[in-house]
Formats: sequence, structure tokens, C-alpha cells
Amino acid sequence: MQTPDRYTPVRFAHRVAKRLGLSRQMVELASTVLRSERSMRAAFAGYTPTKRDVIVATYVKSGTNWAMQICQQLAHRGAAEFDHIHDLVPWPDNMGGRPIGLDDSASWRDSPTGLRVIKTHLDEAYVPHSDAARYVVVLRDPKEVLVSSYHFLPPLLGVADTLDPADWLDLFLTSRETGVEAWVDHTLGWWGMRDAPEVLVLFFADMKRDLPGAVDRIAAHLAVTLSNDQRAAVIERSEVAWMKANNDKFAPAPMPFAPPTHLPDMVRRGVSGGSAELYTPEQLRPVDAQALASLARRGSNFPYAARFIQNDP
Repeated sequence: MQTPDRYTPVRFAHRVAKRLGLSRQMVELASTVLRSERSMRAAFAGYTPTKRDVIVATYVKSGTNWAMQICQQLAHRGAAEFDHIHDLVPWPDNMGGRPIGLDDSASWRDSPTGLRVIKTHLDEAYVPHSDAARYVVVLRDPKEVLVSSYHFLPPLLGVADTLDPADWLDLFLTSRETGVEAWVDHTLGWWGMRDAPEVLVLFFADMKRDLPGAVDRIAAHLAVTLSNDQRAAVIERSEVAWMKANNDKFAPAPMPFAPPTHLPDMVRRGVSGGSAELYTPEQLRPVDAQALASLARRGSNFPYAARFIQNDP
């Protein structure tokens, strides 16, 4: 007798919701659950970072796996091996459960530097701070986040066939949990920590222009010394080509809404300045306008225009 699939009711409800034209509402519900105050406060509850911890803090689709891979390879001096990166990297705010817990020694047991990497998408206010730990933050143009997330999240949630780019843009402009305002929250929280010695803030575009330089900056921040061969190995394993060739090591966890054969690649293009892939400059101007207005309301001097507008095509 075949064992019942515990996800059958979920899949049935998902199909019904799509037929009723509720794909957008499903995305909004998932966002609300992920960004609920209770969920965000529970992620690191009771945990104090230690000197072994390297916390990679990024907004969704802002080079997270890339930064994790750089840090993980640095921790192992270019020789980190794993079937999947989350076999070694805890992700406390993961809705689907923790692949490896914060207290699991497997995350640092074989690390020659004694370091281990922790991933989080949480705002700075929800991540515990310690001057013993190290924090690596990557900031990306929200217009690029918009495009990258469109290619990733709708397929993961099984609604890629019912949400078009225009729908996704409208969600990004109106969703308080995962849209422009949430990007501003995340960015300003970590930007405000940029002068703390334990925090390194990098821009995605700078990392794309100079990967070896980014590796060197992160290595210095983590106090990891490398031989020439070890440095070359870290750089090679952190290139998009290597990560795409080993996409299974970074693949998203299967979701009950979409068959495994339809899961998106975690490493897709890894390019900077690619927002014109889906949208015209006219369509994207409201993203810039909303971000600038939100920053102005908060009295922030974050260099948004210099970083994300002047080099637009």
C-alpha cells in the first residue's frame, strides 16, 4: 500500500488557488509568514555569536550564495567540500526548517581556520551582535533584486505560469514585507553598522567588477591568511562559472508546490546591471523613485543615486 503524501492537501489547495486567480495572494501570504515579527525574532532566539561565526547577511537575491561560497572557501582555505552548502551553513530564518542547526559542530568541526558561515536574510535588528563574530553584508541594486527574484521565487512557489513580470513589479512596489520598503529596511539597518569593525559592507556590483579584490577584502576581514595557491582556489571556486557547473551544491530545497524538475537554478547569471533584461527604464523608474523617497523620509544619506542610478543604461 502506498504511503500517503503529506503534501497532497497543500498541493490541492495550491491548484485551487491558482485556478481562482489567487497566485499573487499566495506570494503575499508566503511573504507575510516569512517576515512575521514572531518568525524573525525566533530565528536567533537565545543565540550569542562567537569568534567562530561569520554571518553572511543579505537581502533576498543579493548574492547570498556567492558571498556564502566565498566565506566558506576562505574558512577552508580554498578546499571546502560539501554535497550541499547547507550541509555546513546554518540558516536560522529558513521557513522550511534548519538544514543544520546553530549548535551543530559539523558546521565548524573540520574547518582549518575554526570558522563557520551562517546565512541570514534578516534585518540587522533581528540578528544578534557580538564584536567577537564577523558579519559580511552584500548590498545590491533593488532593480536587479526585482529581476533575479522573478526568475527564482515564482517557480519555487509554483506560480511562474500565472504571474508575469508586470505582476511581479507591482508586487515589488506594493509589498511591505518583500518589496522596495523591505529592501530599504534591510539596507539601512546594515548600512548603519558599516563603521563597526566586525561588519564588512560590500556592493554586489563592486564584487562583480573585481572578484579577487573582494576575496582579499573578505579574507582580511576574517583574518584568514592564504598561500598563493589557496587564494587562487578560493577565487576559482567563487566564480559564477564554477558555481553554475556545481549548481546542485547550491540548489533550493524542494517545495511541495512544484515538481523538482521545475525548480529554478540558484545560480542563474550573477550579473550586475541586468535589470533591463525584463523591464524598460520607464517601468523601473518607480522603483528608484520609491526607494529615494523612502530614504529621504528617514533622513538617510545612503548613496542610492550614485550607486544604483547613474550607471543605468
